Amino acid sequence: MRALFIHNNFPAQFGGIAGWLAQQGWDITFATQRAGAKSDVLRIVRYEDHREISRATHHYIRGTERAVITGQGFVRAAVALKREGYRPDVIVAHSGWGAGTFAKDVWPDSKYVQYAEWYYSHPHIDRTPHDPPGDPLEQRAKARIRNAPFWLDFSAADATICPTQFQADRFPAKVQPHITVLPDGVDTVLHRPGPRDPGFLAPMGIPDDARIVTYIARGMEPARGFPEFMRAAAEVQRRCPDIHIVVIGEDRVAYGPTPKGPSWKARMLAELDFDPARLHFTGLVGRAAMIRFLQASSAHVYLSAPFVLSWSFLEAMSCGAPMVAADNGPVREFLREGETGFLVDPTDTDAVASRIEQLARQPALARSLGMAARAEIVGKLDATSLVYPRHRVFLSNLVTGGADASAPTRATHAPPRHTASSVI
Repeated sequence: MRALFIHNNFPAQFGGIAGWLAQQGWDITFATQRAGAKSDVLRIVRYEDHREISRATHHYIRGTERAVITGQGFVRAAVALKREGYRPDVIVAHSGWGAGTFAKDVWPDSKYVQYAEWYYSHPHIDRTPHDPPGDPLEQRAKARIRNAPFWLDFSAADATICPTQFQADRFPAKVQPHITVLPDGVDTVLHRPGPRDPGFLAPMGIPDDARIVTYIARGMEPARGFPEFMRAAAEVQRRCPDIHIVVIGEDRVAYGPTPKGPSWKARMLAELDFDPARLHFTGLVGRAAMIRFLQASSAHVYLSAPFVLSWSFLEAMSCGAPMVAADNGPVREFLREGETGFLVDPTDTDAVASRIEQLARQPALARSLGMAARAEIVGKLDATSLVYPRHRVFLSNLVTGGADASAPTRATHAPPRHTASSVI
């Protein structure tokens, strides 16, 4: 089987499954914009935008123009591949950024799978108390136009996949019957519980007997619950003098509006009273370092708004980290209150701090919840034993015309809420 994966980034969502399929004997090519992308098992092909968007472009459709330019960049690389005689049996492309929009035009006989991650509406994040006010009608109009690249991809796709039921439910009802919920999977061998590493923590000024609270996000923003976390962290520091707070991420906004004036990190440090010796901002870290932090964590806090579920949330569960998480749809799909972690109202600072404090003061309870969270991920989302084989069957059936790839069985990781979307 010859498969082409397309994603502006690398390895992103497709690196794991692409590498696994290559190890199963599939011929895999990965097309990406990322400079310097390398792999020992995948053929890497680069594409790039040939120009920037026009300053005269209407601001509603700048994202659409960007997607068309990106699609053209991919086509240039694809045509070169086709001239070499390359023809994929199946193409899987991350939707919304234009990279796969014209793939079917280059290879009409190949099966095209659209990876649909998010459908924008207003507000596209359901909890936006920090967002600046704006014209609701204009915001709805912009959100509608922002989905144009998705609809272009959908018009050409032979199948559409989405990683979680919550994300699939965000799409219009007329689309949902055509969506297969197919999880990304978690590498549970890599992301596993382990002993605390004092030598790793000591250079940061974290003593051997200190308890650690962890927070992970790409940026520091309301969409990922950063202001709420910082308020709870300040209260936890006040209550527990031996607790150290570790914030992993960059001082920037990855999702949502960029604040005018100071960053969210600067705002929260100015608003709250912290012991700076017990507050650690690491910046971005490598995966090995992230896992060490999670293995040492007394409580991992995830207060994201209802949005695309962070990979780090599931990876923290796989590492056996005791979880304190926002009580909302994407989280409830994988975490059960009092069984695999604690669910909280992110805006209730006292409740969040109390759950963190409870885990810190009751290590036996924390270990029990952490191991239950680990078991949940291993039993339902383990990449190599469960999820990747489902991907292989799905793609094979799509190409060979075997079992109906558009109507697979539901996943077992969440109880069905309705029958609109199919899950494998």
